[in-house]
Amino acid sequence: MQKVIYLLWFETADERFEQALHQELVPALAGIEGVAKVQLNIPDCDVAPAAALRMENSAPAFDAMCSIWQMGSVEAASIDALVQSFCTQFSRYHVDEIERLPNTSQQAEVGERTPGFSQVALLRCPQRLEYQAWLRYWQNTHTAIALETQSTFRYVQNIVSDVAGEDVSCYHAIVEECFPALAMNDPEVFYNAVGDSQKRENNMKKMIDSCVNFIDFNEIDVVPTSEYCY
Repeated sequence: MQKVIYLLWFETADERFEQALHQELVPALAGIEGVAKVQLNIPDCDVAPAAALRMENSAPAFDAMCSIWQMGSVEAASIDALVQSFCTQFSRYHVDEIERLPNTSQQAEVGERTPGFSQVALLRCPQRLEYQAWLRYWQNTHTAIALETQSTFRYVQNIVSDVAGEDVSCYHAIVEECFPALAMNDPEVFYNAVGDSQKRENNMKKMIDSCVNFIDFNEIDVVPTSEYCY
């Protein structure tokens, strides 16, 4: 099954736009033969408490993210045209998905908001690193550190294999990390250290030290979002 991620931009991202995605775009995508599943990630009002976690070097990184799982051959042009009709600009990323930590504890009904929030990180391989070395460190070293030091209940790595669309930013990977709602503004919850300030400091340092090894913070984009699975 092939996963394709669309990053969407709009002239005005508001509730009308969000409703159109839920009520019009998703049903239209689901009606295309070969489309097995759709997911929306939207930086809506429900994640306003996580504003301090937002980190953007592209402004804005995106107004919505739409993930589509395809079975068999689906004509990209037809989906592109449909997505384009709902936005002013988009980029399409074909990815190899690795779900390191499936969501088994915070399930929601189809189309309902997943509890907590989903932090989407858009990564580039720094110029100082060779791509395969960057990928190995992320996959073989950092993954375990991220899962150990944070309160994530879902962790998905999307390795980009192909890119298309307007104003392509050429990200090399897209990460989805789901956290409890309290992690939006409570570092002890975020770093899986409730009631233990020393553990919070240790986990935060361990996480940041690892990130420095494969991320340039002047190139990464991090956007807290609400996740909706269809």
